Amino acid sequence: MRKSLITIFFTSMIMLALSALSYAQIGHIVGGTVLNPDSTAPADKEIMFRAYLTKSVADTSAPDSCSEGGGWGVDVMYQIPNSTWEAGDTLVVIFTNVGTSQFAGAVNKLVYVTTDVSPEFVNDFALPVEMTTFDAFVYQGSFADEVVLNWKTVGESNNYGFEVQRSEDGKNFERIGFVSGAGSTNTARSYEFRDPDVQVGTYFYRLKQIDTNGSFTYSEAKEVNVKPPDQYQLSQNYPNPFNPKTNIIFRLKEDGRVSIRLYDVLGREVMTVVDRRMKAGTHKLTIDGSQLPSGLYLYSMKAGNFHQVKKMALVK
Repeated sequence: MRKSLITIFFTSMIMLALSALSYAQIGHIVGGTVLNPDSTAPADKEIMFRAYLTKSVADTSAPDSCSEGGGWGVDVMYQIPNSTWEAGDTLVVIFTNVGTSQFAGAVNKLVYVTTDVSPEFVNDFALPVEMTTFDAFVYQGSFADEVVLNWKTVGESNNYGFEVQRSEDGKNFERIGFVSGAGSTNTARSYEFRDPDVQVGTYFYRLKQIDTNGSFTYSEAKEVNVKPPDQYQLSQNYPNPFNPKTNIIFRLKEDGRVSIRLYDVLGREVMTVVDRRMKAGTHKLTIDGSQLPSGLYLYSMKAGNFHQVKKMALVK
């Protein structure tokens, strides 16, 4: 049954090629079936395609549309203008869903090394995960600044997941996290990833979408600017009361020297938490009170013309 379907498919492709050409003979046919991201068959003319040989990228075929079910075919000798095809040349076919379904806009590229046997059948080829949105923004929370990434898909086919990558120059990216995909689904899905490890500066983010077979594609890179706070700020320590450690969050609107000291209720300094030059941005420090007795303490922050004092309680 499978062989008979293939025979019928290629017969129809050859007839289409003959009807589109003014030649009396057929050249070399390469064809197959392209599917939607959820592996369903598209409707007639729902997917358009264009082909070229890598040795002459400028020689591209005229746009054509897949038949009902996703069947496609290219004559690499006659349908690609000025073609000088030879067995072993690499054919590239770019598919685009131009329909009105939820997969509209999905694009994928097939790279296939041809042989000397005609017609050639390429295995079923699915359009990739269709990402409809990918946004990145800075969220200033109570405890720290972080970059939030949001993206949505309208369909997934064998989607293993998304590797989240970050760069500080827009060229050299490194992995900072991973979000699992939904496998195969035709249901729209939303994803989120938060990067808390940021300071004032510019960052670039992109997603590496990985299929279960190991193939992958990259999203566009998004640029995010983490800006300095518009004012100095000192948070209440947390937890409070504490034993024996507690945390302090503070924000600096500009680079400069910062002094944070701990005092007892009599005004005697019992600890210098920090006293050095620091960069603008949001910072977190931990105070260890394991060597101090229980009681009420004051912590004071000085930076530029900013000075503030808050209370904390150590309970052992």
